Amino acid sequence: MRKWKRTLFFWILVLLFLITAPLIILHAKGYRFDTQRGVFVYSGAITFKSNPQAVKISLNGKVTNSSRISILNNVYSAVGLLPQKYSIKIFAPGFDTWSKRVNVHSGLSTEFWNILLVRKKYQQFNNNTPKISKFFFSPKNNFLAYTQNSNQGFLTKILKITNQTTVSSLNFIGWKLASNSKQENIEWSPNELFISLPVQKKTIFSNKYSEKPHYAYLIANLANKTFFNLNKFVKKRSLEKIRWDPVNKNYLFFLSRKKLYRVNITKPASLTKIASNISSYDISQTGVYYVQRPNNLVFKINLDGKSTPIQITNYFPDSNNIFISNLIAYDNSRIVLLSKNRNLYIYNQGEHRTYFKKLGQKIRSVSFSNDGKKLLFWSQNEILVYFLHDWKVQPIRQENELENITRYSEKIKNVQWFKDYEHIIFSVGNTIKIIELDPRDHKNCMDIIKSNSKNPLVTYNGFLEKLYFTNLQDNDQATLTSIAFPEKIPFLGIASL
Repeated sequence: MRKWKRTLFFWILVLLFLITAPLIILHAKGYRFDTQRGVFVYSGAITFKSNPQAVKISLNGKVTNSSRISILNNVYSAVGLLPQKYSIKIFAPGFDTWSKRVNVHSGLSTEFWNILLVRKKYQQFNNNTPKISKFFFSPKNNFLAYTQNSNQGFLTKILKITNQTTVSSLNFIGWKLASNSKQENIEWSPNELFISLPVQKKTIFSNKYSEKPHYAYLIANLANKTFFNLNKFVKKRSLEKIRWDPVNKNYLFFLSRKKLYRVNITKPASLTKIASNISSYDISQTGVYYVQRPNNLVFKINLDGKSTPIQITNYFPDSNNIFISNLIAYDNSRIVLLSKNRNLYIYNQGEHRTYFKKLGQKIRSVSFSNDGKKLLFWSQNEILVYFLHDWKVQPIRQENELENITRYSEKIKNVQWFKDYEHIIFSVGNTIKIIELDPRDHKNCMDIIKSNSKNPLVTYNGFLEKLYFTNLQDNDQATLTSIAFPEKIPFLGIASL
C-alpha cells in the first residue's frame, strides 16, 4: 500500500475514533440520543420486583430484551430508557396481567417493588372441617378452631393444621356463638392451651312470649376438653371484651360495668380491678391501654395493673358525650379510637407534629400495618389507607396523607392486609379480590378466586402463605378451603419462563 493511502487510512481511523469515542462514553454514562428532539439526554430506568419471579415485560407494546435479572436481590431492570411515558405490562402464562402507564425521568429509576400477579386458576385444598361455621387460627399457627352449629347448641373442634387431625372437640349444649353485633370472636390464649368463647343463651320468661338473650363467656381447656362459665367464675353477670394477657400465663382481662379487671383463670382469688369508668381497652406486649370516661382520655398501665397509669392524651377532639367502643393501640404514639356510632379518631405523634383528629365516619373496623406507618380502615362500601409516617419508598407518600383504595356499590367484607402490607385482600359477594396500594396511573385489582358460598368467611395467613375461605361442597355442606398464595420464590431467585 502506498504511503498516502496508509496515511489516509490512519486519519480515517482517527476521525472515526474521535466521532465514536464520545458516543461510547456518553452511552456508558447513561446518555441516549433522542431522535425526536435531536439531542443526547440522560436516560432513566424502570426497576421492579414481581411475584411470580418468571415474567415477561412489555414496554409500549413491545416485549423488551433490555431487561435483566439481578440474582442477588431478585430485581428486574429495564435500563437506558429515554425520558418519556411508557406503557408497561408484566405477564406470565396462566396469570392475569399487571399494567401501568409510568413516566421515566432522566437519571432516575422508576421503581415497583411489590408487583403481584394472580393465577387464573388455583388448585384448591379442602381441609378436614365438615359443616364449618366460623374458624380462628391459633397464635403460633399450629391449630385451627372451627365451629359447627347443631340443634342443641354448637360444637367447637380443634384441627391440627399439619396433619389435618381433630385433636379436641367440645359440645356447648344450650349455647350459640354470640352474634357479630358485639364484634367479639373466639380468642386463643398465647400458649394455645385455652380459648375464650363469647356465647349467648335465650331465656324464655313465663309471662311473656318474647325471648331475651343472655350473654356469657366460656373458657375451654383444650388439654382436658372441659370448659367453665367465666361469669360464674368471677361472680359477675355482665362481662365484655375478653382478652388474654400476652406475657403472663393463664391471665386474661375483661370489662364489667365500666370497670377493667384482670384474673388468673386457675385462681378466682386473683381477680384485680385495674381501672374504673372505662369504655374500651387494648393490650400490647408492654401494657394495657384504656379509654376513661367522661373525657375519653387514653391511659397506659403495666400488664400486672400495679403501676401508676401514664396519661397518653390530654384531650378528645370531639364531644365528650361520644362513647368509645373500640381502642386499637400500636404503641404510645399511634392510637385509634372507634366510637359507638362508627366515627374514627386517630392520635398520632408523627415525624413532623402530633395531632388528634377525626378521620372517618361509618367505619366498620381498622388495622395497623406491621411497621405502624399505615392504617387500613373500611366502611360498608369503601376501603381507605392513612399514612401515619412518611413513606420514602416509591411511590412516595407523606405523613397525614389519606388514600382512597377502592369503592363498591355492593357490601365489602373480609378486609385485611396482605403480607407485604402493600396489597389488601377483601371480598365482594362470593368473589375474593386483592388490590394494590400503588396509586400511580391506576390500582391493579385482581380476582383471586370465587367461593361457592354466597358470603364466605375469608382469612389470609401470611405465616402459612395460604388463603383460607369457607366453601360449599357438592352436598351443600360448608368446609374450609385453602389455596397456596402467593407463588413460592425459587431458591436464589433464579427463575425462567
